[in-house]
Amino acid sequence: MTELLHQHRQKICKSRSNFPRKNVRHARDAQSGAIMTYLTQKNGQVSLKEAAEYFGYQANYFSRLCRKLFATDFVHLRRNIRINLAEDQLLLTNKKLEEIADELCCQDLSSFSKAFAESTGFSPGKYRKKYGIKTSR
Repeated sequence: MTELLHQHRQKICKSRSNFPRKNVRHARDAQSGAIMTYLTQKNGQVSLKEAAEYFGYQANYFSRLCRKLFATDFVHLRRNIRINLAEDQLLLTNKKLEEIADELCCQDLSSFSKAFAESTGFSPGKYRKKYGIKTSR
């Protein structure tokens, strides 16, 4: 069962996408896909300047581009990616909350829990209980 779950996780992993990596300057869908892939692979732990440089843009332009493509600013885009990755971890693994928070480079468990609850309406523990893997006893 664990091996099947691992294989399933690899198939649906957001960071294993085959979107183009760099040099995507046109085609809105490909551009947004490449940005999302890059940010997801970095677990949302990249600065605006680093992301802009990666794609060959000035930071101000890249910020406007993110707002245009995703209808949100870069900071909130990164936060949403982290929350989505946390949701995946809560649903598909039995990792401790501290581990998940650490992997997503949150300052501490309380700030992770607060941000997660603001975004989803549930604490991480309640989210896992409601939607996570059901174990038979």
